[in-house]
Amino acid sequence: MDIIEKLAKKSFQDNIEYSDSNNSRDKVNNIKYLLYDFNSELDKIKFLNFHIDLTNEKYKEHLEVCNDLENCSINEEYETLIFYLQESLKELGVKMNDDTFTFEEKEVKDSQLEEILKQFEEVKLGNQIIYDDILKEINELKELYFLGKKNWTQLLAGKIVEMTAGGIISETVSKDILCLVKPTLGNLLK
Repeated sequence: MDIIEKLAKKSFQDNIEYSDSNNSRDKVNNIKYLLYDFNSELDKIKFLNFHIDLTNEKYKEHLEVCNDLENCSINEEYETLIFYLQESLKELGVKMNDDTFTFEEKEVKDSQLEEILKQFEEVKLGNQIIYDDILKEINELKELYFLGKKNWTQLLAGKIVEMTAGGIISETVSKDILCLVKPTLGNLLK
């Protein structure tokens, strides 16, 4: 876990999960105030994305036990928080559209990346260094969903090409990986 994620988790607990405020806008303003501590736009985007992910996670947990989906004030608060956090991302120039990964899409991508890792378990036995490199690359991809679907997918394809060209993985293995994630890659493979 990197420092941005640690700071975001602490901020989420302080400003959303255990906050005394009932006003979603105040909660998000407190989070936005913390952005002044970051010089990097990328760190600001990551920080806000972690808040969105954590809020979505709590919202999803609540939906599983909610008795009144239409009139629940907790649902409204989570939706409002997510809206204001996304608006904060827009202020940083992030386009919130169908290019943004949803919580469910991130879970699917994580499971696909785990499937890729399973395929490399065979490589691990004789080539620990190669396996460690692949593990590092896949874990890095899991942290980069905030780049958006298009950029993330291009990065994934680039990593696969780079590992194939570098001899880390065979062309056959790279084709297997590409078949696994082909629905995501769409036009990049045509």
